[in-house]
Amino acid sequence: MMRVPLVYRERPIFGFDLGTRTAKMIQLRPSGKTMEVMGYGYAQFPDDAIVEGIVVDPQEIVKAIKPLLKKTTYGQITATRVAASLPVAKVFTRVLELPPMNPADLGQAVRLEAEQYIPVPLPDLYIDYETIEAGAERNEVLMVAAPRAIVDSYIKLFDLLGLEVALVDSSMAATTRAIVASTQLGKPTLVADIGSTSIDLTVHDKVIRLTDTVPLGGDSLTQQLVKDLGVGREQANEIKYKFGLGPSGLQPKVMASLGVPLKKMCDEMRRVMKFYQDRGAQKRKIEAIIVGGGSASMPGFLEYMAAEINVPVVLADPWMGLDMKHVEPVSKYDAPMYTSAIGLARLEGKL
Repeated sequence: MMRVPLVYRERPIFGFDLGTRTAKMIQLRPSGKTMEVMGYGYAQFPDDAIVEGIVVDPQEIVKAIKPLLKKTTYGQITATRVAASLPVAKVFTRVLELPPMNPADLGQAVRLEAEQYIPVPLPDLYIDYETIEAGAERNEVLMVAAPRAIVDSYIKLFDLLGLEVALVDSSMAATTRAIVASTQLGKPTLVADIGSTSIDLTVHDKVIRLTDTVPLGGDSLTQQLVKDLGVGREQANEIKYKFGLGPSGLQPKVMASLGVPLKKMCDEMRRVMKFYQDRGAQKRKIEAIIVGGGSASMPGFLEYMAAEINVPVVLADPWMGLDMKHVEPVSKYDAPMYTSAIGLARLEGKL
């Protein structure tokens, strides 16, 4: 979305995924046909440091992140340039169908479309675009726009951290990039990234076709267990990740507690799929769902989703194919949280 001049191409980058209360980082290095993991880790910060996507208390985040930059949890991050992600709920993404035109006129055409579709004044936005498919009668152009207030707050944060920004991207674009790199998406696929407070949904059909965000995430499930089972938050998380919906003595109670929010999650995924299938230019059917994010590793969750939506569901594995010889293997519970950061780090050598 925002890029620096290519003269910096030889300098390495690392992926930096800033969530609502957690920052995830990872540095990759190309090695033959694969990429080596040089270092990774995460840091937590107060959830009031970011409001509506804007970093309002950068010093709190700096305090949490600086120690991690000096001594990464696993391996070492040596790069000082970042590829960072923006919350998908705050980023406007749309595939435009435009007639063939002179490249010099394309920018103005995209801005006219943005003015029509985006409920934010154009001066308050950064807008980027690229042609993803050129035809004799029409071109498909991917347009991405983000509020200047959010992007500028990120730039200020990275300035305070002494880091240079190489690129700012949508977290969902980064997540999809990581999944595409580890999975052959040869058919229309719904990518669902389950975060702590929301689910980012993307339809990938050769390229990103549609994005949406549902304000329902892993925290909702934890809070429901706390309320219904009368346990503390830590114990609720342990129940969620250790037992989940799988066979256990707790299964009836967990199912009774989580049935409503889980069904709502599936209903929202079904809604996005139907919207694309009914209104998409190709009217192609979604044939698979790939799920990432922390709650995706909850036992029995994927099986429940597949039965509820009646579409094959698989767990995203963005670590597949990455060489871990320099670092300790990531735990199965932490692995999903790095998806966006990996997608950003995979831009190494391309910026």
